[in-house]
Amino acid sequence: MYEVIDFAFLNQCVTNKPFNAMRIAIPIMFLISVVMVGSSCASWKQNRWLSTHKKELDRLANSNLSPEQKLDGLVQDYIKFMNEDLKFIDPRKGVKYVKKYHDQNQKSMQKILDSSANWQESLNTVDKVALGVRTIKKPYVKDLIDLAPKFKRKYKQYAIALKLLGKIGGGLTHFVGKELF
Repeated sequence: MYEVIDFAFLNQCVTNKPFNAMRIAIPIMFLISVVMVGSSCASWKQNRWLSTHKKELDRLANSNLSPEQKLDGLVQDYIKFMNEDLKFIDPRKGVKYVKKYHDQNQKSMQKILDSSANWQESLNTVDKVALGVRTIKKPYVKDLIDLAPKFKRKYKQYAIALKLLGKIGGGLTHFVGKELF
């Protein structure tokens, strides 16, 4: 009986019929390559997001816009960033994304926040109230109020994410304190 099996195997090799293992190996190699390309695409997408944020924040920080317009742009970019970040299922990957965002944009964000803080401090009481009313009416405030608790809840154990959220929220609400956050 063993001789027949050996002969069948040799006959298959001699007649150049594909071995059954190749029929299995080709789909497995295809699946592995799809997974590798998929993970590479995700990384490429994240790098593209980070590049877009950097360009926008650098543009805002170095522009001749008013401090209020710069702060509006910063908060809108930050809302976009939080939406992207909340798409991460694994919090560790999300924290890496937060850290990269913070590291590459810290200088621009700080420049915008300092400019805004100096401007807000120079306002008189009536102007501060008017700014508060204008800020509450801005379309992005609702998004920020909705996203901030989700972001805090997801990253409560990661101090860097909460520190960054506090800076952005504090810059926005400097004139009324940090009650929103």
